Amino acid sequence: MAKIQSSNVRERILDVARELFVAKGYAATSIRDIATASDANVAHVKYYFGSKADLFEIIFDEAFEILANRVFSALNSDMPFEEMIENWINAYYELLPEYPQIPMFILNEISHSPEALVKKILKKNPQRIFSRFSDRMEDEIRKGTVRPVPVLDFGLNVLSLCVFPFMFRGFVLRIANMSNNDYNALLKEHKQYVIDFVLRALQP
Repeated sequence: MAKIQSSNVRERILDVARELFVAKGYAATSIRDIATASDANVAHVKYYFGSKADLFEIIFDEAFEILANRVFSALNSDMPFEEMIENWINAYYELLPEYPQIPMFILNEISHSPEALVKKILKKNPQRIFSRFSDRMEDEIRKGTVRPVPVLDFGLNVLSLCVFPFMFRGFVLRIANMSNNDYNALLKEHKQYVIDFVLRALQP
């Protein structure tokens, strides 16, 4: 890689760390890997970010902000109900390939620092978004356009269908003997499968 100026060392480290965490995973990526790939040194990484965990948390916060905005924007929209559901699912399948470590990091945050994660989520006022989505869904149920389904159960099902394939990526790669490229291609097809599956499940 070309030499970089000191003024953009921090950004370069961030960019490279993001790429390596996606390509190799958090556990398999070392500070030295990041320093070498960004044409910096370990001291630079520690100076700007402290530790690998701190560096990853910055990347996680950035990705979480984007994902939360996308998801809440979809659920808060006035578009037709089925289109809203499709956009909601698209938000996960379009962003998580870029940040596949998000689900595991969220599980880690739940185990070690649930208050910090709750604080991040509450900034987005999820109660208002959930209430609006619940009203939309109950209205569709009253109109007979979707079958009666508990809103929370439905939301949990969608979340599971969208997040599980990314959480268990490494496991699936091993048991199915697939490459990363093959799995990425599978996920593109799987997104449409999930959309069709969810919409069929709502049919009265």
